[in-house]
Amino acid sequence: MAQEKKWFERAFVQPMSRFANFRIIKSISAGFQSGVSILMVGAMLSVLSIVLGWLPAVSASAFLTKFNAVKDLVFGVNGLVFTYGIAAANAKLNKTDQQAVGFLAIAVFFIFMKPSITVDENYTSVFTTPFARFGMQAVFVSMVAGIWAGEVSAFFKRHGWIMNSEGVPDIAKVWFENLIAGTFIVLSAWVVADVLNINLHTIFNNLLTPLMGILGSFGGWILVVSLPPLLFYFGIHPASIMSLVGPVYYAALANNVQLLAAGLTPTVANGFFVVNMGTLFLMNIGGAGATLGLNILMLFSKNGTTKKLGQLAILPSILNINEPIIFGLPILYNPVLFVPFVLGNFVNAAIAYVALDMGSVAIPSTYSLLTYLPAPLTAYLLTQDIKAVILIFGLIAIDMLIWAPFLRIHEKTFAIRKSTDGRKVTT
Repeated sequence: MAQEKKWFERAFVQPMSRFANFRIIKSISAGFQSGVSILMVGAMLSVLSIVLGWLPAVSASAFLTKFNAVKDLVFGVNGLVFTYGIAAANAKLNKTDQQAVGFLAIAVFFIFMKPSITVDENYTSVFTTPFARFGMQAVFVSMVAGIWAGEVSAFFKRHGWIMNSEGVPDIAKVWFENLIAGTFIVLSAWVVADVLNINLHTIFNNLLTPLMGILGSFGGWILVVSLPPLLFYFGIHPASIMSLVGPVYYAALANNVQLLAAGLTPTVANGFFVVNMGTLFLMNIGGAGATLGLNILMLFSKNGTTKKLGQLAILPSILNINEPIIFGLPILYNPVLFVPFVLGNFVNAAIAYVALDMGSVAIPSTYSLLTYLPAPLTAYLLTQDIKAVILIFGLIAIDMLIWAPFLRIHEKTFAIRKSTDGRKVTT
């Protein structure tokens, strides 16, 4: 067993750890995380929109229409937010100016939009581009713009290709340090978008279907959902790895939101993607490894230590924060609890996929991506389907059945170890 563990760590854990520490991967991951605050604001507006829609006096009013316009606007600029976040994160890792690089990335992001700028009869310049190019559908372009601005700026600085700013006040030095690099960054983006007439939005939209054919398939979905607890178990935070599939799933969710806004029922037959970022949030039942079912079992444990930990951890677990259990029980590096930690996510993902694919439950098609809400409430907000809530309660019950025998083995092992340690102390 020890040899197998060493082989697994050498063949899988160590390469994954190195990959997670690549500068570009860390930049993308940190950039997406920095944009979550805007997503959460939009998600809260979605919650309020649903509540207001239940009120007869408001549901068909102009007020709700205006309120929803604000909500859509907040969600609609996330591509812009991610662009700045990715560029700033990359600049921080490269030890260059975060604000300057972030603003350069935004300029590149706008150039890649390929907007139409016209002058009307009143000599007013009119900027025209599809609003979708500011939002979730533009996450691939956000990555390109952010990484390009960050890496090129760092490359110029490393090679000393900056203007000499000796004698210039410190506040103005950054203006000159990024002048040459910034000019190159902007002109190179212009050459790609306008001179070569390459439309990155069209390219990435065309790539979405084949990518979803892989990541949105049953096998791809199971692999993606099973990875986080597996990585967590070996001490690798899954955020950096998930940054690779995040852009695809965000774009898939944006597709679903557009179709829902067009009045279509969220089913596969209508072009909705079963697997998207909303589906990933749907599987957040107590945190990585679906540990809410485990925590509920701990509340009824005959072992005093386990029961006390369960009581202390239940509120965080309901809000999908399971670090107290992962490190307190512990699950981390615990071979007994490794199987249910991975198996729970696997089973949940398989059942949910089938239910969504068959149309038994509505496919997630809203931007209600709230991490720290109870799973049943999140399920309803993502799907606006009460059957999704029933599905989550069913999955929690199944998770309890999966965790139960392994928790008993863990408690017996713990009791034996404690008894043995006590005898050693006595002798």
